[in-house]
Amino acid sequence: MTYEKRLMNKDIETFLAKNYYLLESIAKKLTKGDPLTKDLLHECILQVLEKDKIVLHNNDDKTITYYFTAIMRINYFSKTSPFHYRIRRERQTMNVDIATCWDISYEQQEFETERIYQLLEENYAELDWFKKSLLDMYLSLNSSMNAVSRKTNIPKTSISRYINEIRKIVKEDIKIKLNR
Repeated sequence: MTYEKRLMNKDIETFLAKNYYLLESIAKKLTKGDPLTKDLLHECILQVLEKDKIVLHNNDDKTITYYFTAIMRINYFSKTSPFHYRIRRERQTMNVDIATCWDISYEQQEFETERIYQLLEENYAELDWFKKSLLDMYLSLNSSMNAVSRKTNIPKTSISRYINEIRKIVKEDIKIKLNR
């Protein structure tokens, strides 16, 4: 006889304390050793903890493990999951070579690369939704204006103009901030 059990945060915390390493090994198998394995696991744990209650039809650890595995699988393989938007996509955007993408000359050698990354992140955060979306797409499609044009049906010349405008604004802003 199965019965419905509502899991509350305390139940989940107890389960995680007992089974964290099991879930970690499942995540490693699922992602085949992807460097984002722990990020996936932690994002899924946060998603589960944010729920008020979870209704399962069994009260055993095996059912809860299957539940976590399903959440990890959905998040890892989906391009619309919270994991994809919060972690994977952000990492794809940040793993771009500064010199090729932003065309920032290294006249200011005295400043560390980390400071330039911080300024890039600040400028990215200040972009409006359209420019941010276009830039995300441009960077995720390996800096190909043709690919962005095909995907959005925006003429390549317009995309080129938008991307160059973003580059120019960001480059000037970074130079100003570095010279302060």
